[in-house]
Parts: sequence; structure tokens; C-alpha cells
Amino acid sequence: MTAPSAKRYRDSRHRLLVDMHIPDWDAGFLANYDPAAIAQAARKMGADGVMLYFQSHVGLCYWPTRTGVRHAAARDRDLAGETLAALRADGLPVCAYYSVNFNNQVWTENPDWRLQPAAAATVGILPRERYGIVCLNAEGYRAFVQSQIAEICSYDVDAVFFDMMWWNGVCRCPSCVSRYAREHDGAAIPSMVDWSDPAWTRFQAARERWLAEWTIQLRDWVKAEKSDADVYHNFALAVSNWTRGISIASVAGHDFLGGDFYGDRAEQLLITRLMLNLSPSRPPEFMTTVATSLIEHTRLRPIPEMQTKALAAAASNAAFLAIAAIDPDGRLDAAVIDRIKAGFAAAAAFPRSADAPVEDVGLYFSDLSRFNPAVGPIPLEAAPAGSLPDYPHFDALAGACRALQRAHIPFGVLSAANIDELQRWPVIVLPNAIRMSEAECAAFRAYVAGGGRLYASRDTSLYDVHGGPRQNPGLAHVFGCTRTGAFEGRLVYVIDTRPEGASRPIAHWRGPDARTGATRVRSDDAETLAVIGLPYGYPAGGTASDTNWASIHSSPPWTTTETPAILRKVIGSGVVVYSAADIEAMQAPDQEDLFISLIRSLMPSAPRVSVETHPSVWMTAFSGGDHDLRISLLAYPAEFPALPVPAAPVRVAVPDGMACASVTSIPDGTSLAWYDEGAQITFEAGPLEPFRQFDVRFTAAQP
Repeated sequence: MTAPSAKRYRDSRHRLLVDMHIPDWDAGFLANYDPAAIAQAARKMGADGVMLYFQSHVGLCYWPTRTGVRHAAARDRDLAGETLAALRADGLPVCAYYSVNFNNQVWTENPDWRLQPAAAATVGILPRERYGIVCLNAEGYRAFVQSQIAEICSYDVDAVFFDMMWWNGVCRCPSCVSRYAREHDGAAIPSMVDWSDPAWTRFQAARERWLAEWTIQLRDWVKAEKSDADVYHNFALAVSNWTRGISIASVAGHDFLGGDFYGDRAEQLLITRLMLNLSPSRPPEFMTTVATSLIEHTRLRPIPEMQTKALAAAASNAAFLAIAAIDPDGRLDAAVIDRIKAGFAAAAAFPRSADAPVEDVGLYFSDLSRFNPAVGPIPLEAAPAGSLPDYPHFDALAGACRALQRAHIPFGVLSAANIDELQRWPVIVLPNAIRMSEAECAAFRAYVAGGGRLYASRDTSLYDVHGGPRQNPGLAHVFGCTRTGAFEGRLVYVIDTRPEGASRPIAHWRGPDARTGATRVRSDDAETLAVIGLPYGYPAGGTASDTNWASIHSSPPWTTTETPAILRKVIGSGVVVYSAADIEAMQAPDQEDLFISLIRSLMPSAPRVSVETHPSVWMTAFSGGDHDLRISLLAYPAEFPALPVPAAPVRVAVPDGMACASVTSIPDGTSLAWYDEGAQITFEAGPLEPFRQFDVRFTAAQP
């Protein structure tokens, strides 16, 4: 075992990965690969940590392996070892990359190890036919991976990253069939995807358990060889649908969380906040490619976009890893180097924040709710094969995330991993979390009984973990209502009856596959804040030959019912607002305003930090000792380049018994004027071009 380096990969902030999924059937492939040039590029970019390929999806190894097959370019060389030495000579900590489950070499040589999905597996936009995917339950493959790990751990790396840690479809290979039968009294893999069937939910739980156990096993194999090494796995599909089998339980196999993400700013907003509260240690890692997507090689992200993504990671207290795909001949494009350098440089001056995020609202991600009950029962052969987050809970979660960001209310994303610390959040949102265990339901009942403020929507807690919907949602008593069915028409209206509420009916559509919609409820002991309105002819949609419509293009409201749309219930010092419509999922101005007004009504006090500025601005805050704060503001537009945001007045609540001592701009240390307004102070943070960071320090108030 080699001695650990003085600087650890886990402490780096600007990480580089040179992507090397290169075959070797052409002698020109990697012919110009130069370890010294890779180290020089890392220096030029300003990387302070590097992830190094020891192997790739192709399955060929870049070190003199005894158990696998070497890449032809490494036949007489140790490409991994030479590159590692060049990087270590510059004092850079190195993480070893290894691809599991995706391995063309062993897939070709060992047909009995192959994944045998019931439905044709997909890999998103990637060309599926190029990938040889093996099954993690194949014992021979597992032994092979263990032997490869032992070889890699003989090198001077202080971290190992395992890629492709998920199921690519429901596998029915002999290894999976026999394992399931062995563990479940001879049971067969179900033939139908049916979330009301205990047989199906038991099998899905097994798939998730198998993956979590594989994650932990890989970590344990590394630790057995190199006890001081950090291990993490690709967490990119953290919020994918049920097919990938990822669960919160798999986090037990990580020393910290990280993964590659290629979506828009909404994805980065959600995933960085989820990883921040879920990661076993910090910082978590946000990884993305300098190319516009994995299938692009020459089309690169604009420099302002790379800079903004790096700044967004810094603002969220996350490390930023940039992926640079190598040219097939082994060289790095100069434009790729320049873009990554610009991204790293933009964030280099801003230090990591203290580790306590300011989160006045917590959004609950339910990893049990990764399915759509409106789709099914269906044969296993017709099951979804992709990994899109195409389920109702995600629509509501992402919509709530967007709304809170635009309203600049400090929020975080929590999960079942945080179930014992719910009191951290003054307000918690359950965004159509359709499937919850009894333990989760009990925790949220206790949270409200202890004074917590809860918002929940639509079918939250309707399904249990054993199969089938409950007769009434598990949290129905907390909501103060009884579920009586669902609205099946194309749309209903939410009519706000509060004196300060919305003045116009708000249309709420039943989306494709019922991913959005509304539930019928009867109030038991709750106050009604809004009721359901119906269009003329509901539930019929209307045709040219009938009279079930009132306006040919649209479906205006016609009937105001007494059926509750939004309820409020006080339980001791706790308060619950329940919306029968998942208004946060619509991502439309009217619904967003209603949702935010309900959240503000639940907040027991003013936000600890707030800002009045353009809705594209991200605000994050972290607290240090003695209530000090580090506040970040980032103009993160939908299109680049970002336009300057001229004004951003910030309000900060002053803790009891404290007084503001200073407001300082980071990193220049300039003192800013601030104004004492008693319970809060204000200061001007603009202009944002596109990022600014501030330290607010407090001292004991003078008597």
C-alpha cells in the first residue's frame, strides 16, 4: 500500500477528467497520447485534482493488467502509471476511474455474464448498440472486478470512482433468476409491472437492494486493499425513474457523492442541493462535460456557460469536475483546455463556505416514489427502459425547486437519509410523494406534532411499500381529509377563497399519463382555503357533435363546487397545508404564485436571508460559527451570456442577542455599507456580473 499524499482528492475543488473511451482496432488510436502533455494541460487549466482512466466502457486496461486485456497503445507501456507519475510530480491528487457493468471486452468474451433485459435497454441519447452491458449478479464478473480492483489499488491513488452504477433495464439472466429464487423461497421474477401487487414491489425492492449491496461491496474491496482510499460511485441517475434501481440505501457505499450531469440549470439546482444534504461527507461533486453533451465531440459549451456552471457549484459548496473527451489519437483539443481553464478561473477566488446550509424550507425527495401509478399494470417486456425522471413526484419536486429559487427563499432538498433530523427545517414540502413507508409517515406526524410546518400535495403517502394504494393516504389524518377519488377530466380550477388569495381561478391540467392532476377529498377537520371549480360539461372534453363545452378553444370555469382544493390544519403548534392539486408541478406563474404564498404563510418567521432581484438569480447561504453567514448570488440565465443584474438588495435576519459587525465582499475584502432595521439588516449586493459573494459577521449586542 502506498502512503497517502499530503493533499487529498476529496479536498480538491476543480477536478479534471480526461475521457478515454477509446478502442484499439486502429493503430492510430491513442498513438499520440503523452502523459506529460496531460499533466501540462491539467496545470494550464488550474485543476487541483484529476480523475484518471485506468479502464473504460470499452473494457481495455491502461495499465499492465494480469487479469484483463491491455489497450494496444499500452501493450509496451503503463499509460496509467506514467500519467499518474506526471500528475503526482505536480502534487495533484488522483482518483482512479473504473467502469463497472459497462465493459465491451468481458461482454464479448463471456456471453453468460451479459445483461438480459426484459425490455430493450436504452442509455438515453447514447448509441445503445455500442455498449456491452454485463449483469452485476454474474458471479464470474464480480470475481473479475475484484481482481482488477486489487491491481489498481497498488497504484498511488487516494480515491476510486466507479462508473455506471445502475441497472439498464430489468435483467432476467440466469444469475438474476436464480438469485431471486434463492432469496425468496423459489419465487419467479414477476411478469407484470404492477405497483399494487406485493410480488412486484418485493422484486423491485430486491433490485434496489442488490444494487446497494454491489455499491457497498465495491467500496469494501477497495478498502481491503487500500484502507485510506476514498470511494464513490456515479450518482448521476439519483432522481431517475424506478428502472435503474438506485436507492438512498446505496449511499452507504460512498465516502462522498458525485456524478456527471448534462441537463439544464434546473437539474444542477436540484441535484446539488440533494447531494449537499445526502452526501456522507462534503464537498459533493458536480461533474459535467465541456462538450454540449456526451454525443458531441467538437460542439463545446460557450465559455460563459462553463464559468456559470463552475460558479454554481462553488455557490452550492460543491466541487466542480470538468470532463474533457480526448481525441481518438490521444491529444486534447486546445479549445477544450481553454474552456475548462475559464471555468476553473471564474470560481478560483471564491473559497468553500462553512458547511451548514441556510435552508428555511426543505423539499423532500422520495426515492420510493419513482413511478407513475397511471402507467400500469404492464407486461415487463413493455416496461420503460430509459432513465428519465418521468414520474409525477419528480414533476412536483422540480417545480417546487424552481419556484423557491425564483422567489429567493433559502431551501434545501432532503430525503429518507435525513428522516431523523426533520426539525432542521422550519417548513417541509412533500411534493406529491406518492409512496411512503409507515416509518416515514410516523416521522412526519411527529414533525408536525413537534411544531413543524408541512405542505403536501395530491397523492402524497397514498401508496405503501408493500404493494397497492392505502385505503386512505398514510398522512390523511394530518391533512385533515379523506380521499374519495380523483378528478379525471382534462382540467379543473383552483378557486382561492382566502381574502388575500388569488383573484382569478387557476387552471390545473391533468397532464399526459396523469403526471399532474388533482385528487378528490372530503374535509374532516381542516379549514378550506380553496375549492375546486369545473369547466362546463366536465368531465367530458366536448366534441363538434355534442354540447359539453362553453367556448370552442378553451374550457373556462363554470361550476364552483364545495370540494376542497386546499386545506389548512393546525395540530398543536404545528401547521399543515394540503393541496389536492399538485400546483407546484405546473411551473406556470399563477400556480407558482399560489404555491409560494402558501409556503410563506407556513413560515414561522421571515427568511434568514432574502433578496429582491431578477428571478434567474440563485441565492445560497451557509452559516459559520457565531451565526456568521456567507451569501452567494449568481445570475444563472436560461441562455448565455448572462446580462448584468443591476440591483440585488439583500435582507438578513439578525439573530437574537446579536448585532451586525460587518458586511464584506469576497474575495476583495471590501467593506459594504449596511443598514440596521432592527430585526434585520439590508445591503446592496448588485450589480451581479454574474456572481458575487459576501460574508456577514455578527457580534454580541451591547446591552
